Amino acid sequence: MSRPNKIFEIVKYRSLLYNLTVSELKLRYRRSVLGFVWTMLNPLLMMSVMTFVFSKVMRFSMKDYSVLLLAGLLPWTFFSQSINLSLMSIVGKGQLLKKVYIPKAIIPISAVLATLINSSLAFVPLLALTLLVGHHLNSAILFLPVAMMILAVFAMGWALLFSCLYVYFRDFGHMTEVLLQAWFYASPVMYTLEMVPEAYRSAFTWNPVTYFIECFRAPIFSGQLPDSRTIAIAMGSAIASIVVGLLVFLRYENQFVLKV
Repeated sequence: MSRPNKIFEIVKYRSLLYNLTVSELKLRYRRSVLGFVWTMLNPLLMMSVMTFVFSKVMRFSMKDYSVLLLAGLLPWTFFSQSINLSLMSIVGKGQLLKKVYIPKAIIPISAVLATLINSSLAFVPLLALTLLVGHHLNSAILFLPVAMMILAVFAMGWALLFSCLYVYFRDFGHMTEVLLQAWFYASPVMYTLEMVPEAYRSAFTWNPVTYFIECFRAPIFSGQLPDSRTIAIAMGSAIASIVVGLLVFLRYENQFVLKV
């Protein structure tokens, strides 16, 4: 089957994609008392700890730092959780793949969609916190759903690539932990790009996550739309990610049943 037909097949199996997404959401909070409440609690708890460390212990001074931090933490958390959840998704559904035929790409994609729904709820405490600290919101926040969708496409590309690599190289799971940890500190989550020494700042501009974080931070923290260059680079990164991810995944997916 040609690659365009395989991509069309993903759309054809959209009902299965929906069911897998719902299944992922239910599985994540199975036997949990608070359930989806943890979606809102987790970023708030992490933000509280990091705000205390940087503003009180390390005496890092910035007005409304908690808003700045959470506005960067939410997109990063969505991206990293998408990668972690999708990484072992093909191997985890190995028995299913051996029994029936389904477009294999919908498995990591469903993991990203489940994380997308989950992470969208986390914007409730972010907006509440923003108002609580006296930080004003304006119509620029209407750009957030657009930013979320662009980031979701970016995450899907990496999810397809990483889930494919894990099928062939199980050690890649441990490598991913290190990679994401390094990527976190190389991304302006806890700081802004302007805080990076000028001698090293150009290196950070090669990190595509920098532009996704700015797409969220500008409407929330600065109260304005991201500049056109930031949006263009974010969209270009998302398109490049999904194209490369799909090409690699579709190239090797026929061998998955022999490896899982």
